[in-house]
Amino acid sequence: MAQKTYEEYSIGEKFTSYARTMTEADLVNYTCLAGLKLPLFIDDEFCKKHSIFGTRVFPGLMTASIAAGMLEDILGKYTLAALGLDRFKFAAPVRIGDTLHCEITVEGMKDTSDGKRGVLTVRISVMNQKGETPLEFWGSFMMRKGDIQ
Repeated sequence: MAQKTYEEYSIGEKFTSYARTMTEADLVNYTCLAGLKLPLFIDDEFCKKHSIFGTRVFPGLMTASIAAGMLEDILGKYTLAALGLDRFKFAAPVRIGDTLHCEITVEGMKDTSDGKRGVLTVRISVMNQKGETPLEFWGSFMMRKGDIQ
């Protein structure tokens, strides 16, 4: 867990999050909460017959939500606001039983125009237990500086 102020980061710096095994309860709870009814997410028999994956998979935005929690553990209390999440690349399915973690790389830093805060740009790579990257995306976050109370 990093939890550093803006100026304590450096471009190229990398962090690894905790790991989490994705469960059936996670999939059921998320699809119910989001109102998702696509057979790819909720119907195992349909998936056995018709899906290229052969089983239910997690929605990509659920994987991104899990990654956001992992990212929060890295950026933590010095985050003032999320400014944008973009360039989502969904490259592989996430299945029940997969264990995910994130690798976070600092790719950009820029002071705000008034110099009181900074904007941190990071690449978030979600990795599974096989070393695959089912999801990669980028985020920009307004961060608190250490000299500002």
